[in-house]
Amino acid sequence: MTHFSRYTQALIGTICIISVLPFTVAAQRTHNYNHYTATSSTALYDSSGTTPAQQQMISGWRQTSGLQQKISALPSIANASVLMPVLFGVGINDISPNFGDPRDNGTRTHQGEDIMAVKGTPIVSPTPAVVLRTETGVDEGNAVYTANPGGETFVYMHLDHFGEGVVSGLVLGQGSLIGYVGNTGNASGGAAHLHFEIHNSSGTPTDPFPRLTSEFTPAQKVSFLTTILTQTADPVSLSQFLVTNFRSTFTAALAANVMLPTSITNALASIPANTIPTSGGSSLPAGDLDVGSSGAAVITLQNYLIQAASGPAAARLAGAGATGNFQTLTKAALVEYQLAVGITPPTGYYGATTRSFIAAHPLGTSQPVAVVTSSPGVSGSAVVFSRDLYQGISGEDVRILQRTLNAQGYAVATSGGGSPGNETAYFGPATLAAVIRFQTAHNITPAAGRVGPLTRAAFAAL
Repeated sequence: MTHFSRYTQALIGTICIISVLPFTVAAQRTHNYNHYTATSSTALYDSSGTTPAQQQMISGWRQTSGLQQKISALPSIANASVLMPVLFGVGINDISPNFGDPRDNGTRTHQGEDIMAVKGTPIVSPTPAVVLRTETGVDEGNAVYTANPGGETFVYMHLDHFGEGVVSGLVLGQGSLIGYVGNTGNASGGAAHLHFEIHNSSGTPTDPFPRLTSEFTPAQKVSFLTTILTQTADPVSLSQFLVTNFRSTFTAALAANVMLPTSITNALASIPANTIPTSGGSSLPAGDLDVGSSGAAVITLQNYLIQAASGPAAARLAGAGATGNFQTLTKAALVEYQLAVGITPPTGYYGATTRSFIAAHPLGTSQPVAVVTSSPGVSGSAVVFSRDLYQGISGEDVRILQRTLNAQGYAVATSGGGSPGNETAYFGPATLAAVIRFQTAHNITPAAGRVGPLTRAAFAAL
């Protein structure tokens, strides 16, 4: 479907909305379609749709005793403009209309807006709301249903996991946590995204695209995140994930004199400001990619895999060329690359782990190793690391790091991968935890798990 016809469809949807809602929506804005280009493969992302039976269930949830009073306290008029619910990495110019797209070979149509985003990114409520239900279904995956102003119902599908404390009856303020971007339900195996639905007061799904016209300010995003970090069980890991993927958001907030949470500040200090270069001078995409993804981001990844030349799958990909469509050939080449460099598990999914590894190993460079002056555990031994080490990275120096930690009493694992005699070349969560214990014992701050200059010096002094 062409962009012209898709935009026309969005405009028709706008007219329908105007006929049932007492406000005018801004449907004439121009979108930049270069970030995620809509193609026929969009159907691979998700095939969720609300049936009449589901509409009746939603209506029943709204009538539940104990919820009605909370729902009645919401504003009586729906919001003309809906703010972007994905908190980081996606702007209103990064989406294109896909409401009404055919699903199941044209037997029905798509009833929401698919918002492609990095898996694990927080999703927040664009309006005051009341949680009607949290559901886990075969099609919708992890989903949250909320009552919103003007009698509307918002639905958030395919979440990786629910927001901490999000349960039926919870009253949400604008910016309250809903959950985290994922690809659960019938989106499993596809690119991570949020399937976002808006149902009007009659229970009819309406096109969210014309109303997604605004974004939260940097100060608002940081304020919401500050609250989210108090809710999550592991604020350090979440902060490191966010800084790794959305560093520019936080540096821009600092430039605007917005005070950041301490864990974000520590992550900015401990995680390098790496781009993910290719030998051609461009950068690999920041978002997740998998079978069904398409566009310029996939072309860049394919070119990288071709240049990396990890084996026969890469050679076959080179023969086909960088088509911009992520299908089985691209997945095979990515699995081959992950196996070659020791990324575990080698699933062929382009996510945070693969991004981090490529950031540390740009094409044309050799992998640094650690120099061990004597065997770890022997009195007087010292380990000199020639680079910083951090979660997501791989290499023989990571294996030496694990051996050293195990020998010094900071066990990476008690059995299996990472345990004494079974050290691996992958820096995962268990290695991170062991490094943090080492740093704490050696009074290294921040004890964030990154093996930087201070920690490297501590290992060299063993």
